[in-house]
Amino acid sequence: MLDKCGAKLADALCDNHIIKEENKEIIVYGIDALLSTLINVVIVVGLGLILKLFLPTVVFLISFAVLRVFAGGYHAKTRIGCTASFLTIYLAGMTLQQYTPDIFVKPVTIGLAAISFASVFILAPVEHPNRPYQGNDYQVFKRMSRIIVSLQTLLVIAGTFFMGYENLAYCISLAMLGVTIILALAGKVKVRGE
Repeated sequence: MLDKCGAKLADALCDNHIIKEENKEIIVYGIDALLSTLINVVIVVGLGLILKLFLPTVVFLISFAVLRVFAGGYHAKTRIGCTASFLTIYLAGMTLQQYTPDIFVKPVTIGLAAISFASVFILAPVEHPNRPYQGNDYQVFKRMSRIIVSLQTLLVIAGTFFMGYENLAYCISLAMLGVTIILALAGKVKVRGE
């Protein structure tokens, strides 16, 4: 269904001479990716509201999305698989955030941030087969993923030790862990040749 929406919109843009015919495939991909992302965001924010975890959800979502854009990682073969993967990561993160005993929150938060920091430096970026890197994209994405994970790690440290926002810092480190898992999955899929 989303494929048809993207194709119809791209056709209309071509018909009205807003885009060139040779750019139509790129536009369809972009529209499909945008619609898929919007659906995931609406579902997760809706769940956050239902679970009364709106602020942790927003912090998790922003932290995850900003790092994921530049770090890359595993991509499911279908939109349903993508949504299911992301929901699994989100729900696991929110479950851990809610049920980790208070005494463990600080060490777990810092530990997860440290593991994720190292993983992003080692594994990122991972290229998407549908959007291969061109020119110096690889270097730009590598630098940006390292800058973002460094800033997120600093936010985690500041929130945990200096600002009194341990639970929100924990959400950031859980989002970082989610990206780490996706990076590791991408490596596993490459090794198996899937």
